[in-house]
This record gives sequence, structure tokens and C-alpha cells, in this order.
Amino acid sequence: MIRQLKVPKATLAFALAAATVAGFAGAAQAAETATVVGAGPGAGAYQMAGAFAENVNRLKLGITVTNRASKGFVANTRMVEVGGAEFALTNGIFVYSAANGRKPFTEMKATKIRGVGPVSTSWFQMAVVKKSGIKTYMDLKGKRVNYAAKGSNTEFMTRTIFEQLGIDSTIRKEYMRWDQAATSMTDGNIDAFGIPNPVPSPSILQASASAPLRILPLPDKVISYFTNDNPGYFRATVPPGSYTGMEKEGFDTVAYTIFVTANADVPDELVYKVTKATYDAGSRDFMVNAFKAWRIGLDATKDDGFLKQMAGFGMELHPGAARYWKERGLLK
Repeated sequence: MIRQLKVPKATLAFALAAATVAGFAGAAQAAETATVVGAGPGAGAYQMAGAFAENVNRLKLGITVTNRASKGFVANTRMVEVGGAEFALTNGIFVYSAANGRKPFTEMKATKIRGVGPVSTSWFQMAVVKKSGIKTYMDLKGKRVNYAAKGSNTEFMTRTIFEQLGIDSTIRKEYMRWDQAATSMTDGNIDAFGIPNPVPSPSILQASASAPLRILPLPDKVISYFTNDNPGYFRATVPPGSYTGMEKEGFDTVAYTIFVTANADVPDELVYKVTKATYDAGSRDFMVNAFKAWRIGLDATKDDGFLKQMAGFGMELHPGAARYWKERGLLK
């Protein structure tokens, strides 16, 4: 499992499926194009998806990958299931939940999501301006907190946290993009915003450029709720030095691994080429320079631990990806 850190409902599904059936049917004959979804501007997943797309495009493999902004992993999981995107960044938590019709996917039982490879790790982070005096999640009772876009993973996790603490109904909720929330918080218009992201998170870095921040420690009972509820979560401690204002403070939180996934109907050869382009050693420097958090996922492919992790969530490998990992000697 990737845990290390080094710091210096149905209507949408029907519409998307109807719009993409013809595209998949003719994919082998048409020019090879694909879409990847990660998140929206200000989120690490948006930049990670951008690195994924740019790397494939620069290698001139006859494949053009477009990074399309999305509402985040909840939306991504739905899109890749119905074919609204060929590739999507998501996590084992949502693959497991979607396959079993669990919240927030009670309207579906996914059968088309396939694994490609690991990307990084995300830690849930709730940021406040340090001078606000807010030191705990309970201090946010009655405050203005950004939940991010409705339907996003951020909204799902933030709402779950405050529900477990019994104060969700008191929170004055906003639904801004992460980059907008960073500006709004440092301008004094909201009190906090949360995001599950690699460390450092682009939007939190943006906010820390204007004021020292505090990342709130997640209460132990909430961490236990997440880890007991779904095998995709794990407990984690981020050491000091993550952001301006946190030079001497670490924080406890919950984390999960991010994966590239593909729709099962994407042609095997296309997925093979994209997987090879992403994970071959020759692409490492480009990927890490494009977004440092990719280092975690690339390092994870030194052994088969990530494949065992996928199997633990019940995430079947795409045949095109399986071909590549067999060539690497990581899959029998």
C-alpha cells in the first residue's frame, strides 16, 4: 500500500452512455483520441491528469489525450463507468463503493471500471488561516466552510466528517472551486476549505502564499469511521513542514491511493500504449517534473503491491494494462 510521504444520478449516466456508444464502437477505425478526467483547477488531480495527457501527447504515439476538467473523483467514477471518459483518476474507495451500490453511488452497480496503474496518494486536508484561532474541526461549528463542487469527492468527505462530528447542519456551506476557495479564505470570506490532495496541495499552497495556515488534525473517531467503512482508506500522519505556518506541526488524517482507471470498452491496444507511455522509465522525469506527486505512484511500480491493492478493492485490470504489467514482470 502506498503510504509513504516525503515533505521538504442515473440521468447523467444514461445521457453519457448514449452519447458514447458510437464512439467506442468505432474507436479501432477512427483516429486514436481519448479523454482523461482528474478534477477542476486548483486540485492536484487536475494537474496529475494534465501530466498524464501531456506525456502521452509529447511522445507522438498517434494518440491524442485531452485533460478535461471535472467535479472530482465521484463524478470521474461515474463518467468512466458509463464511457463519458476513456480514462479517469479515482480511488479504490469509490471503485469499491460503485461496484457495490454504496454511498455516494446508490443509483448504480459499476461493472465497467478497470484498473490501469497507481498515480499518487491523497491526504484529506482542512485548511484555515492560522491567525483565525481555529484549532480543531469542532471550532468550525457555525462557520463558513467550502465543501467544493456538489458531487465531488471533497464534498462527500467533508460532509461525512462533519456528520460524524454532529455539526454538519450548523455549517454555512459554500460550493466553490478549490482555487476560488483559497482566495476566498485568505480574503476573509470563508473560514476554512477542505481538499483530499497530495501534499502539498496546489490550492493550499496558493492560500499559504497570502497567510500562514493551519491544517486541522482529523479526530481519531472520524479516521476510524473511514477506515472501518471502506478498505480504500488508511490512517496517516503528515510530518511538519508541509506549508507556511506548519513548519513545526504535523497532522493526523485519513488518506487513500489514487489510480488511473479506464472504461472496459476502450481498445486494449490504446490502453497498452498509454500505460507503457506513462510507466516506462523514460517518462519518469517528465511526469515528476510536471507534477511531483506522480513520484509516489511511479515508485510504487517497483513491486506488485499496487496490483494486490487493486485486487483488494475488487478492481479488475484492463487487459491492455495487464499486458504491460506482465511485460514488466509484475503480473503472472
